[in-house]
This record gives sequence, C-alpha cells and structure tokens, in this order.
Amino acid sequence: MTLVIKSKGKLVDLEHIREKISRDVGRKFSEGETAEILGSLIERGFVREESRMYAITEAGREYFEDRWRKIREHLNQEYLKVYRAKRYYPNIAEALLEICKDRWVSVFRLFTGRAWLQRKLGSRYITIRSREDVERWLDIHGIDFIPYVHRINSDRPDWFVLDFDAGREVSMEKVKEVVRATYRFLEKFGVEPKLKYSGSRGFQLWARFELHPLPKKYRPMELRIGKRERNHFNFYADLVRFVESQVARDFPGLTTSDTAHKEARRGKILFDASIMKPMGDVRAPYSMHFKTGQISMPLNIGELRGFKPEHADPEKVVERYLRRGNEFVLPPVDGSDFFEEAVDWFDSIRKDVP
Repeated sequence: MTLVIKSKGKLVDLEHIREKISRDVGRKFSEGETAEILGSLIERGFVREESRMYAITEAGREYFEDRWRKIREHLNQEYLKVYRAKRYYPNIAEALLEICKDRWVSVFRLFTGRAWLQRKLGSRYITIRSREDVERWLDIHGIDFIPYVHRINSDRPDWFVLDFDAGREVSMEKVKEVVRATYRFLEKFGVEPKLKYSGSRGFQLWARFELHPLPKKYRPMELRIGKRERNHFNFYADLVRFVESQVARDFPGLTTSDTAHKEARRGKILFDASIMKPMGDVRAPYSMHFKTGQISMPLNIGELRGFKPEHADPEKVVERYLRRGNEFVLPPVDGSDFFEEAVDWFDSIRKDVP
C-alpha cells in the first residue's frame, strides 16, 4: 500500500517504508525486517530497488489491484481511498474539469487519521484547469473537490443549490421523500433541477437560472443576523428558505432552514441556505467524499427510491459514466415564475411580522 499510492516510478527510502508499515501494523519494525519484506517483493517482481531506494513495478500494481478487495478490512482505509481515487479520477476528469471551470476550488487532503480542507496554494486560491492539475492533487492525497458556487470575481452565484442535510436521527428513506417532494415543487415552475447524492447521508438538487436582475420587489428576509444586503447571494439563500417553507407543509416538524443549534436538528432535515454566499462551496458532482470514499454521483429522480449508497462505489460510477457520459450538465432555465412566487411569499412573511 505504501508503494502503490506513489506516482509511477516514484522511489522512496527504506526508512519511509519502515515508518509506514510500523504505523499500519501497530508495532515497530526494524530496518532488517523491513529490508527482508522488500527483498521478498523484489524476488517476486513486485518491487524494484535502485541505490537503496524502492518503487513498485507494474507487476506489483497489477497484483495489488487483484489483491486489495480480498483483504480490504485489514488495510489502511485512508490510503485505500487515495489509491482508489487515483484509479477513479482519470476516467471522469472531463466532467470534473467542466464543473470546476473558471472558479476557485477547495480540496480535501487525506492522510492517516487526519483530513483537512485546503483553500489556497500559498497566497492564491486553488483552481483546477487541467488533468495535470487533478493528478498533482492526487499525488499529494487531494481526493475531494469542493468548488465555489460563483465564478472567479463574480458578484452572484451561478448555481442554485438545495442541500438536504439529514440530522443523525433521520433515515435516508425519509430524506428521499423530502427530495422527491422538493423536485415536484420546482417542476411546477418549469425548473427541473439535477439531482446528486452527497457521498454520505444526503442529497442535493442543483439548477442554473438564465442571467437575470434581482426582482424589483425583492427585499431580503429579516433574520437574526441583522440587516442583509439586497444582492443575488442573499436572494438565492432566501429562495432556499422559500422552498423549505413550501415543502414543510407536507412534512410538519421534519424540515428546517435554520442552521443554528445542530444538536436540535438531529431529527430534522436542514435545507442549508448557508451555501448561497460569497465563497460558499459545495462538493462537485463526481467528487469522492473524503470520509466515505463514495462518489457524489448524479441520479435521475426516478432512480432515487431504489438508490443505495453502495451504488456510489467508484468502480460502479466509472462503469455508468463510460456508458452514459456526464449526467450533470446544467442548462440555464427561466426562473421568473419561481422568483415571482417567492417574492410574494417574502412580502407575506414581512406583513405577518408585528
């Protein structure tokens, strides 16, 4: 595992390997023991040595690819995700590049027992512009790509994202019911959003509206945070709150758009409006979730009822992608009717406030 996740031809020294196998096995290996293990792999043609440095061979890679499924529970699970990510992303790179185009992207990097979200390289925000960029991040264990909802230097989001964040006491089947109801509600306005699995316990609906001004009658909702500016980010966030308020009629007590008090939401589904802000980010379609190793895969609404998380295994997603191509293309849609009804609702709420 230590050698197979390195880039092809990458040579590493014996001490590096000794440290890694000591950590993974849970006991200290001596240099002699490590050298003996490497010697046996060299004899089998799985590893080559060059000036006391070691690299895996193609035969070693083929052997590991055949072997890991049989022993997966005994492997370093973080490194197994990195290994699988390196095999997965080259197949779907074009779809990832399309969604990341012309925008900043954060990247989750994964190592044994720790993961962190990296937003910058030095003083610059990260961009993903080519296959080589993707490969460079994979080489430093960047496996989960989180683009911003607006393009670089834009004053508005160009995605409208409904993120369904399930509290820990809410079943996935109940989340599916809410997602289907939300999809039907948006359909009434001619908005047919794209659906994707989050890669963990939730789902998202995305839409892209035709370029539009703010509705003349729109005034931001009054929230606890105080006065809010009249701009497209706040408008889209308020649209999320509007949708939740309408769907909630069919699911009393189950949904909320209030992001505060996470523990109080353990039995609720949050419609997360906090994504709709400057520098708001969201997991890319076809990205690997750094915690689960599952893919944030696109779905058709008709597939939702029968969906199971194991359907989002990287190999299954690649097979589907090679058959169907990119299933997360977002054509711009007319949101005028949707906006009009939302603004009327904002006004009604404001009039009800003493």
